[in-house]
Amino acid sequence: MDDKFLHEMKELLGSEYDAWEKTLDESPRRGFRINLLKTDAQEFFSLMPLAKEPTPFCDHGYYLQDEKGLGVTPAALAGLFYIQEPSASAAVTILHPKKNDKVLDLCAAPGSKSTQIAEMLDNTGFLCANEINASRAAILKENLERHGAANVLVTNNDTALLKDAFPLYFDKVLCDAPCSGEGMMRKNDTARSQWSPELVSACAARQKQILENAYACLKEGGILVYSTCTFNRHENEEVIQHFLSQHSDMSIDTPPVSFGRKAEVEGCGSAIRIFPMDGGEGHFICRMKKAGNASRDVRLKKSERIDFIVTSFLHETLSDVYPYLYQYRNRVYGGIFPFVETGRCHILSHQVYLGEIKGRRFVPSHAFFMSSCVTFKEPIELSESDVQVYLHGEQIACAASKGWHAVTWKGHALGGVHSDGKVLKNKYPKHLRLR
Repeated sequence: MDDKFLHEMKELLGSEYDAWEKTLDESPRRGFRINLLKTDAQEFFSLMPLAKEPTPFCDHGYYLQDEKGLGVTPAALAGLFYIQEPSASAAVTILHPKKNDKVLDLCAAPGSKSTQIAEMLDNTGFLCANEINASRAAILKENLERHGAANVLVTNNDTALLKDAFPLYFDKVLCDAPCSGEGMMRKNDTARSQWSPELVSACAARQKQILENAYACLKEGGILVYSTCTFNRHENEEVIQHFLSQHSDMSIDTPPVSFGRKAEVEGCGSAIRIFPMDGGEGHFICRMKKAGNASRDVRLKKSERIDFIVTSFLHETLSDVYPYLYQYRNRVYGGIFPFVETGRCHILSHQVYLGEIKGRRFVPSHAFFMSSCVTFKEPIELSESDVQVYLHGEQIACAASKGWHAVTWKGHALGGVHSDGKVLKNKYPKHLRLR
């Protein structure tokens, strides 16, 4: 490990340096969050016999023990929980989204924080989850679809485009900035090998620019949380000091949480630091508030006329239809928030992609079946053996009414099938199928 890095850690930690150094040879703690959009703790633990050891970092987060293979269980593929490093949930807890908030997650992949925000919004309000890297943005979209939120816009952009599309718009903004990753060194060998003073400087410069774009998107009176998974002051306290020196209307808003430890930002107030000794990995989190009360609205998208084929299918399939529908070039979207204009932003998903009109029929998407805010009229509950058949992409012999159905495990949707009356034709996406 780089000697300069170790020297900086000695200066940062003082008498606690030896305790931190010892953690580098320990296994990192693993954890998960229960997806409250689809289940609750009582039902979840009745379905998954896991230890109930809560983390201090969020209300529905728990530590894992030595369990393996959880990511391919029916509960995971139905979106009932999200595997996450335990202390990574702390930033959203400090952001504290409330129902009906409009929230922006600027650097969102792979989706751990976006899914947590969606849970706290509880299918109210609006979340924009953005990721600049295209391949990581695709993973973000997939994770949010599995989680089932019906109010999320997923974008793949430089944050400057978000600034142009949503000035003074969001109640809360999370800026979990790309960083040198010092806090992940005991779980990620790449973080150890890639560290250099030059990397730290480059990250700090980029973080300052991303914070400027976050500021522009935040309405007056709104909350901005800046977080990293690194230790050094250059990417943390010094970035905050620089930002506050440029914006006299921003001030540190100390969060009322009991986890972690206070990090004094000279002349500015307190942020939160988390070290491996605190039951997680390494994080810096600063909550700030913008003065004033001004905000701006954005224009709404103008939909094509919703085809009768679509409305007929939705009423036949769902107990309750989405309050908002949007159709463009035969692709149809549903959601619980008005469909907003996004300027030059590249959109990957606008709330729930319901499916596509092909000729004179409507073909629903996988996201349609994974949504948490709808109830299907004729779901088909699969046996444990048929669940495995379905997840491997095979057809299932089963008498059912002709047409589209959600298939479920313990009442929770895994995806869709099309029945010819005798056989369920498997529509589980090929790239998700178990091998």
